[in-house]
This record gives sequence, structure tokens and C-alpha cells, in this order.
Amino acid sequence: MKKVDLHTHSRYSDGTSAPEEVVARAKAARVELLFLTDHDTVAGFPEAAAAAAGSGVEVRCGIEINSIEGSTHILGYGIRWKDSGLLARLSEFRERRAKRVRLIIEKLAKKGISLSFDDVASGTRETLGRPHVADALRRQGVVKSRQEAFDRFLTPGKPGYVESMDPTAEEAITLIRDAGGFCSVAHPDTVCDKARLEDWAKKGLEGLEVYYSTHTPSDIIRYAGLAERFGLLATGGTDYHGPGSGRDKALGVSVPDEVFGAFMERLAKCG
Repeated sequence: MKKVDLHTHSRYSDGTSAPEEVVARAKAARVELLFLTDHDTVAGFPEAAAAAAGSGVEVRCGIEINSIEGSTHILGYGIRWKDSGLLARLSEFRERRAKRVRLIIEKLAKKGISLSFDDVASGTRETLGRPHVADALRRQGVVKSRQEAFDRFLTPGKPGYVESMDPTAEEAITLIRDAGGFCSVAHPDTVCDKARLEDWAKKGLEGLEVYYSTHTPSDIIRYAGLAERFGLLATGGTDYHGPGSGRDKALGVSVPDEVFGAFMERLAKCG
């Protein structure tokens, strides 16, 4: 078995840890391979790479792109993280996110909850999202946790919800492939229509997050079967977000040697 974490976040998106802290926690957990996969940004990678020097942890740059299709998120690996086309599109996605946050703030104001955009934006170094609205609500004492904020205000049908402005899953897959990388669907339990995996595989999807922090042994068997059915690589990660996020368990998931080998073989072909 190999201990890896191919799905982590820093304060450059909706994580609460600095990139160097993510690396330090990975080292403490004896993670061999770590990908920083912030939402719609690669800005935290240089800090993570610098922190990893001499640490014994191999750190690579990844990305996570939310899609407009429910809670389907696309992870990207092996990307050319300085690619101008990639950076331009990610900037566009971040602008859409900021617009959505402003609309959320306006909706909450109509319910008597006053938040400033600057306060919300202070929670990230790069990419804004609903978690930052949740954190602002927590700082004001309106809620006690991110989860409570989502449950009361930020999900469909709730007072502060605004429809997603994210790209389609196919657009995310194409963008990552154009930047030299390959894709995996994150936390597949949130994908409502599993049949879409076959469609996305035909469009260039190559992986499925079989090994995940909340997956039970039976979940792993089920998703490994889906990956095999659609010819997808198995990937794995914790989706670490840091202290106070509700997703701050120890980094690293254990994957079989053959799963690790297949992933690294595909990674070697990127560029």
C-alpha cells in the first residue's frame, strides 16, 4: 500500500491552512505523494513546493474545478500550471465566483443579515466561494459552523442560495486536458447521476476518486467497480480543508501498489 493525498486545499481557495502547513501535515502523516488541488487556482503551489524541499514529501500541482452539474467536481493532475490558457480560464471562473458571492450577500441583506464583500473576501487569498460566506456568518455569530451556514442559508431553497455559475463538467475536462493533464471525478458520492460517468469518459475523463476520507470498505468496492466498468483510473484523497472547515482529518489515504503505479504511469505521460 502507498499513502497518498491527491485532493487537498489551502487558504488560496476554501481551505484554512497555508500551503506550507498542508505540506507539514502531510509529512507528519507520512504521505508520499501530495497534490494541492485548490479550487480554480494554482497560486498556492509555489509555496507548497518550496515547503516540500527536503521534506520527503513529493508535492505536485493539481486543480479542482466545480461544475454546474450538481455537486460534480473535476480534479486535474499533471497540468502545465503556468499555461496561459489555463490561467486565463481560471481567472474567469474566479470572477464568476465573486459575482455569485455578491449576489448571495445581497440576498442575505434582504433577510436582515448584513455582510460586507471585503469581510467575506478576507477569508481567502485567491478563490472565493460559499464557504467564505459561511465563515463570515460564523464570525458574526449567526452560525456556529460552515455546515450550519450551508444548511440554513446556502443550499438550494435557502434564503442566501444563488445558482452556480460554474462551467460544465465537459468544459472542465477539456480545459485540464488542454493544459496537458488528466481528470478524475472527486467524491463520487455527490454525483447524483452515476450514468454520466460513461458520458464524461467518452469526453476525456480518466479517473474516479475511489479512495476518499469518508468512503467505507463497501464504498471503495462499489466505486472501484464503477471505475473498472468505465475504464477509469482509481484516485484517492482526503479533501482536506484545514482546521475549522469541518474537513480537517489527518492527511493521506492508503491505496494499493497497483493503483499507485497506474496513476504514476499516467502522470508520467503528462506535459
